[in-house]
Amino acid sequence: MKNMYYYNNPYGYGKKLKRMENQITVEGIGKVEVEPDIIAIRMGVITRDTDVIKAQDENKRIMNQVIDGLLRDGVDEKDIKTTQFSVMPRYNYINGQQEFDGYVVSNVIQVTVRDMDKVGIIIENALKNGVNNQRSLNYTISEPETYYEDALELAVINAQEKAHNIAMTLESNIHMRPIKLTEETDRDQLSPRERQYMVIDGGVPVKAGTMEIVAKVKATFEYE
Repeated sequence: MKNMYYYNNPYGYGKKLKRMENQITVEGIGKVEVEPDIIAIRMGVITRDTDVIKAQDENKRIMNQVIDGLLRDGVDEKDIKTTQFSVMPRYNYINGQQEFDGYVVSNVIQVTVRDMDKVGIIIENALKNGVNNQRSLNYTISEPETYYEDALELAVINAQEKAHNIAMTLESNIHMRPIKLTEETDRDQLSPRERQYMVIDGGVPVKAGTMEIVAKVKATFEYE
């Protein structure tokens, strides 16, 4: 195997290099399956009218109706926030000519639901109360770092098992405590997972499934 070098002091003080023989470097992977316990729902109301004030007033009326329904369904007021609001003129093109066709008012809110059993009914009632702009669901978990630490522990164990198997093949003895250990995980995986949703006849079925949290390490071991 190739010779490798590392800092004799793990913190690099003095940067004294020591030559090491008989090393094994492996990648360890640990995985934990977790059921999401939080869903952020983005939904909106779109209204149209040739009078911009009427379009805005109608949008406000419907959105207030939607928000009142969310509060009745148990959503906390702090878990409802506006993410987008726009007023845009609309035009049609007939025979190459641009014709004004009124104003479009769009208001999008994000609703954080912490009771997974209520997600379906919350969406269904919001649609009944006037939501006509379906967006997405963002699945996440409340304490992702806790599960990530579990996955990281499994990754280290996996690296030790791989190194041990290689050493057995070489008919060698291995020191199971790594001389070098590097975390190589992409932390973006802990971000919310987005899915699109749509309404179908018979209600709004929502199944979160599971999220897989993965930890990766690279470990170097000595053997003799």
